[in-house]
Formats: sequence, C-alpha cells, structure tokens
Amino acid sequence: MQHTTRQAALQMIQTTPVFTVATVDTTGFPTLVALSPLPTHRTLEQLFFYTSRQTMTAQNIQHNRRATLFCYHLADYASLMLKGHLTLSSPEQIGPTWQPELTTFQQQLAYKDPVILRFQTQTIKIRQAMTIDHLERVANTAEWTSLNPN
Repeated sequence: MQHTTRQAALQMIQTTPVFTVATVDTTGFPTLVALSPLPTHRTLEQLFFYTSRQTMTAQNIQHNRRATLFCYHLADYASLMLKGHLTLSSPEQIGPTWQPELTTFQQQLAYKDPVILRFQTQTIKIRQAMTIDHLERVANTAEWTSLNPN
C-alpha cells in the first residue's frame, strides 16, 4: 500500500466516530453492529472497542475470531474496510486508562460485564475520492409502468 494511501486510511481510522463491525455467528452468517472505538490506540494495526460480554459480537468471537470493520466518509464517499481478528480482553488487561477514554454514550451504557474488543488488522482496503462523473436519468415512472405491467 502506498504511503499516501496508508496515511488516508490512518486518518479515517483516527477520525471515524462509528465503525460497522461484522462477525460470523454459529450458523456461518454475518452479524453486523455499529460500535464506537476507544478514542486512543487507533492505529492501522489495531483498534479497541467497548461492549458487553453478553452481546452477540462477544459471543461470536468465542468460536470465530474473524471480523471485518467498515466505515465511510460521507463528504467525499471515501470508504475503508479492515479485515482481521477480534479478541476479548477484560478491562483490567487494558489498564486503568481505558475508562476515562469512554465517550459519554459509552459511559451511559454502564455494562454489568464489560469487555474490550481488540481488533488486529490483517488487510486494508480503502476507496478514496469517489465522485459521480456521469449521471443517468431514471425512466419516468409512467413509462416504466407501461413497459412493465407487473
């Protein structure tokens, strides 16, 4: 990956407030959830998320650690996909600095059995500066109905 691409990916990782996190359930289907990463320790190599041990995400990684993270930047339609592995860590393993790092929303969750998810990146895919340079007119609804009566 080129240096500027790595910089763009890191910029998205460090500024994105919410990631879509996909894990695989016991039937082999993806489970998606929106999670906010802890504000610090955001690198190309790893990110940390706060959740409850009772969530489907935490349960899924007990049998399959593979995960995908996805985020996008609406202003320029840039998107970032990270593939890697999630592991469970107790808050004590992370150290005393994690709790003050929680956002107001995360603090309000007040999980009874909190865990920190550690995502370790294996692959990165970024799409940058996607712009629409060609627009097609959509057929008039009346024309569409007459062409497709069903």
